[in-house]
Amino acid sequence: MKVRAEWLGGTARAILAIAVLILSVAGASSLARAQSGAALMNHVNAALQSNPHLNGARAYTAAEGVVVLYGVVFDDNDRMLAVQTAGAVPGVSSVVDNLRTKTGKWFQEEERIVLQLQSNGFNDVQVKVVGPYVYLSGQVTGQGAKQRAASIVNSIAPNLEINNMIWARPGSMF
Repeated sequence: MKVRAEWLGGTARAILAIAVLILSVAGASSLARAQSGAALMNHVNAALQSNPHLNGARAYTAAEGVVVLYGVVFDDNDRMLAVQTAGAVPGVSSVVDNLRTKTGKWFQEEERIVLQLQSNGFNDVQVKVVGPYVYLSGQVTGQGAKQRAASIVNSIAPNLEINNMIWARPGSMF
């Protein structure tokens, strides 16, 4: 009985040693992957920051070799440039584009303003948003309608500076 207990004890120690070895190798591998993922993320972010057109773009690693881009760039050309820049970094196998564009935000603001103007009967007024400015053009009947259109825009987009280039055609004399 005593010999068998010693044998089992030795076997148990060997199994335990093997388990510890496996876990330490797996842990080291996970740590190495995490460190390489962080290094890849840092390399991609450095590449993005080296181009002044891409200063709003950031990246993180989602899986080995997979980089996710996020943030805001100016337009679709800068978006494509960011994807190409990230994809050119050694170690990147795939790029996921979650970037937004400033021009896309401007377009959404334009649509919101146009809908509000149309719901108030201003179907012949065009809107263009560029940064903090909104440009109104088109035609209305009279100065009062021109001012009312600008007032509607100001009520829904008070942070935008309005450039009212609407032509106020004179109303009927009779």
